[in-house]
Amino acid sequence: MACHEECSNNQTKWTVAGVASVILVLVIGLVLCFTLQKVTQPGCKQDAACRPDADMLDYLQSLGQISQRDGLLVTWYHAANSQKEMRAALNSSVMVLEADVTIEGLNTANETGVPIMAHPPAIYSDNTLQQWLEAVLASSQKGIKLDFKSLKAVGPSLDLLRQLTEEGKVRRPVWINADILRGPNLPSSIEVNATQFLALVQEKYPEATLSPGWTTLYMPLISNSTYTRAMVEKMQGLVGALPQRVTFPVRAVMTRAAWPHFSWLLGQSDRYSLTLWQGPSDPVSVDDLLYIRDNCATHQIYYDLFEPILSQFKQLAMNATRKRSYYTGGSLIPFLQLPGGDGLSVTWLVPDIQGNGTTATVQLPDKEGMILLNIGLQELAAGDPMPIIRAPGGHALTLESCLLQLATHPARWGIHLHIAEPTALRPSLAVLAHLSTLGHLPRPVWVGATVSHGSFAVPGHVAGKELLTAVAEVFPHVTVAPSWPEEVLGSGYGEQLLIDMLELCQGLWQPVSFQLQAGPLDQSMAGVVARLLAASPRATVTVEHSPVGGNYASVRTVLLEARAVDRTRVYYRLPQSYREDLLAGVGRK
Repeated sequence: MACHEECSNNQTKWTVAGVASVILVLVIGLVLCFTLQKVTQPGCKQDAACRPDADMLDYLQSLGQISQRDGLLVTWYHAANSQKEMRAALNSSVMVLEADVTIEGLNTANETGVPIMAHPPAIYSDNTLQQWLEAVLASSQKGIKLDFKSLKAVGPSLDLLRQLTEEGKVRRPVWINADILRGPNLPSSIEVNATQFLALVQEKYPEATLSPGWTTLYMPLISNSTYTRAMVEKMQGLVGALPQRVTFPVRAVMTRAAWPHFSWLLGQSDRYSLTLWQGPSDPVSVDDLLYIRDNCATHQIYYDLFEPILSQFKQLAMNATRKRSYYTGGSLIPFLQLPGGDGLSVTWLVPDIQGNGTTATVQLPDKEGMILLNIGLQELAAGDPMPIIRAPGGHALTLESCLLQLATHPARWGIHLHIAEPTALRPSLAVLAHLSTLGHLPRPVWVGATVSHGSFAVPGHVAGKELLTAVAEVFPHVTVAPSWPEEVLGSGYGEQLLIDMLELCQGLWQPVSFQLQAGPLDQSMAGVVARLLAASPRATVTVEHSPVGGNYASVRTVLLEARAVDRTRVYYRLPQSYREDLLAGVGRK
């Protein structure tokens, strides 16, 4: 009996020990499995990039899939809708999956309200959105772009995304796309209702990056129109006040012709980017793509294009020595200033002019920067008056000859025309328009003048409204650079002077760079620079000082204070020694 009890106790002990051992092995196995999984599948490294509202480039860079924030490095898979296409996409090396969402049986008696993966006119699929999301989220780290052609599919799809996000399963950027405005060449409306689409996103899934586009039609071999200013401004009116990141899908074959409008749009917010897409038969030009890339920061454009055009474009785009072409009305970024870079890095240069008349030549500086040209008018015995560049020593060179000489040099020079004589304004703009049409003006151009307006109305200067009107009528693709007359600056930049200049430039379509003198700025109330920059997202300020304006030491503090307001949007027209001193001071800080 005693033996039986002892044996029973020993058996129980061995059973407990065995169970404990099995549990321990299982725990160790799970820990090792989890650890190995983390090692072999590195995943997203930064929490800020592992969110549905994250920037796509930040996310992909965090994964190590791209080396820098460049939209050209991102790869796409189109129409990953069916189970077969979805599996092929998941097994591929592409970084972002693009798929189409509609409602099963849409607009038929069989309509179910279930979101499925299909592109119209298809209304049935072997893949629901829920199945698609579960597969993509469980087995890949690919970014997600969902395209909606029907408003009915938006609400239930966003509800599903909300559920999965709250369960912690959506740790990657999500783009929500719909064409919400009528675009080029379409006679009838087929777009998704803009107001309802945007309201649904705000209500149900505001984490998404918005991808609102225009419906378009392009037919090769016939005349096609492009995006208009009105179309682009209407889109800005719809999304400008929204909090999300926004990437505007634009048809690549139409984009260069509308670049002035898209340049304006990108300048309205640092939340914005463009996604260039290509229709199957669209004859996209590599030269057009290079022009677009040259005129924006690399993180502002994604390229959803077909082969072989994509590879041809990539090869040329990555060539650091190729010749570049810039939009005359564009920003100095990235032309002379890196994205996020310091305005103090941009230099203003005055060329040396030798000789006079038709034999005159311009001696170009050996540095890159903005070439400052003071423009007057020369009356001719026969023919129209001619804009000329007046230089110290009495030398003069025609504006057209100077710009043609500049066009033959590959160096990065922007042009800053200061209209010294009011009568030279329109003839100078006409020269710019002519050379631009011929392709001889591949660089940013500023047109400025001391203007007379309101409380700073002073005879002998260009009328403020005439400057803006002439630019709009003759050559609108420039940055406007107005300054106040010295005669009114005895007490600095007073309240009324600011009010009247801001009123003059209100609603200006062109970029504007307000020209300030450092001496009067030092006498002004606080906040002058900030108020001018607040006039427009594309507004900048250029602060000028020379020995004629007084001692440099007396204005050094105000120059640094102006930079502190926004170092990317404040430029300096200074002698080289002053600029070097400021750079040294900034470096010490």
